[in-house]
Amino acid sequence: MADGPTDVTGRAVRCWLLLWAALWSVALSVASANSVTVVAASDLSADMRLVVSGRMPLMLVITREDCGYCDLLKRAVINPMILSGEYQDRVIIREISIDRPTTLVDFSGREVSPFAVADSYDAFLTPAVLLVGPKGAELHDRLLGISNEDMYLFYLDQAIERATERLHRELDASDTRGLDQGQGITL
Repeated sequence: MADGPTDVTGRAVRCWLLLWAALWSVALSVASANSVTVVAASDLSADMRLVVSGRMPLMLVITREDCGYCDLLKRAVINPMILSGEYQDRVIIREISIDRPTTLVDFSGREVSPFAVADSYDAFLTPAVLLVGPKGAELHDRLLGISNEDMYLFYLDQAIERATERLHRELDASDTRGLDQGQGITL
């Protein structure tokens, strides 16, 4: 049976509605990724207790306010990671903005500036992503900058996996009671 004008019009309308729905879905995803914020580091000693109890590394995303690449990293990689929920049980994510005029509690329980934390890691190039474990020691090579946003998550995912393996080895090999009492690196 041949298609009449009504059948062709109905299919065209359905196609346009599906296309519109798909575009709207993409727009909502982009809006959601932009509305997510990375949790600012406020108490690294408390985060260390989460590292030990959750057996997952702490990911420090070191940024600056006027850094376009920092914004790109957060928008294209970090925010979608948070939004996906896939990393909730794999890594604790905290942002340290080195030029914010705030203080935070370091791994030893002292109030310091975000710049002091970055200084303790020699992390002045931003964005920098550090994966740290007990006492704030780096568990894997840091990732600096973002040259290829399409591959960045792949490299970051590998780094998280290797950092987690090292963290598990360290936790299994040592007595973690001192870590739960807030003993950490000195800035």
